[in-house]
Amino acid sequence: EHVELDEPIRMHMVGCPNSCGQRQIADIGFQGALVKTEDGMKDAFDIFLGGTLGPNAKFNEKLKGRVLGEQLHRVVLPLLAYYKEEKRNKESFFDFVQRVGITPFQERLDAALKQLV
Repeated sequence: EHVELDEPIRMHMVGCPNSCGQRQIADIGFQGALVKTEDGMKDAFDIFLGGTLGPNAKFNEKLKGRVLGEQLHRVVLPLLAYYKEEKRNKESFFDFVQRVGITPFQERLDAALKQLV
C-alpha cells in the first residue's frame, strides 16, 4: 500500500517456533517473539532476509534488532524503499540481497530503530 514495486516480494510471518510459516525461505521472513517492556510483555518480530527455494536455494539471514509488532511497518518500509531505489531492472529481491549483502539492510534497520526511540 505504501511502496509500489514492479517485482513481487515473498513475505512469510510466523509465530510458531516450529517454522510452520516457512519464514526461512521467504524474501523477507518475520519470526514472532515476545519482548519485555516497561508495560509488560509485547509482541515483537525478528526479521530475516534473502531466502529462496529452487536453484541456488538458501535460507534467509537474520538482522539484529527485535522490532515491536506495532512498529514493524516503520522499519519494513525503509527496507523496501532501499530495494526499490537501488535494484537493477527486473532484479528480484533475492538477487538484490545476494548482490548487496545484509549489511546495508542492517544499517537501514538500525537507523529506523533509532528513530523509534
